[in-house]
Amino acid sequence: MPKKIMILIGSPRKNGNTSTVAGWVAEGARAAGAEVEVIRISELRSKFGGCIACMGCQKSEKFECQVDDDVRPVLARMPKADAVLFATPTYFFGPSAQTKSVVDRMYSLIKFRPAQGGYEQSMGHVKLGVIATAGGGIEPGLKLIDDTFRVVAGFSGVPFDSLLVPFSPREAGEMQKQNSVKEKATAFGRKFAA
Repeated sequence: MPKKIMILIGSPRKNGNTSTVAGWVAEGARAAGAEVEVIRISELRSKFGGCIACMGCQKSEKFECQVDDDVRPVLARMPKADAVLFATPTYFFGPSAQTKSVVDRMYSLIKFRPAQGGYEQSMGHVKLGVIATAGGGIEPGLKLIDDTFRVVAGFSGVPFDSLLVPFSPREAGEMQKQNSVKEKATAFGRKFAA
């Protein structure tokens, strides 16, 4: 059975660097036989723009967000995937607000059980990854993004990998000419499909 991979693009620019690199990753994963679902986070209707700490997810026995909007079914599909990749540009040393709004709502995929002394999560088998682009070097922005997603994966007890693309071109369409980045991105996609 083919691997199911979700790629959540958190860039508001449809033809920007992050979208281009994520497209190459998807291409590599599909070439390796994976089913790839690409979701543009910026096009999802989010009722509140992020988690509102209503705690409805913790009161329910289901691993789901209680806020009824376009993000909710995306979150519900994450535990059914083999891999979830977030693709984000670096905005002021961190992931885009669009990306962060979905990551925060992943809280609904965990149940805190203080009486039992811990927590239970629904993504135990899902590999987590991040694709991040930046106009500058690895430090500090790309490293901070990598660290953030690495911690989320560690807390969830799932494997993690990242593709960090420093010194991305500023001009629209220039990333298309970056053959070395394309090769790395398609290889990264193939690895996630393996």
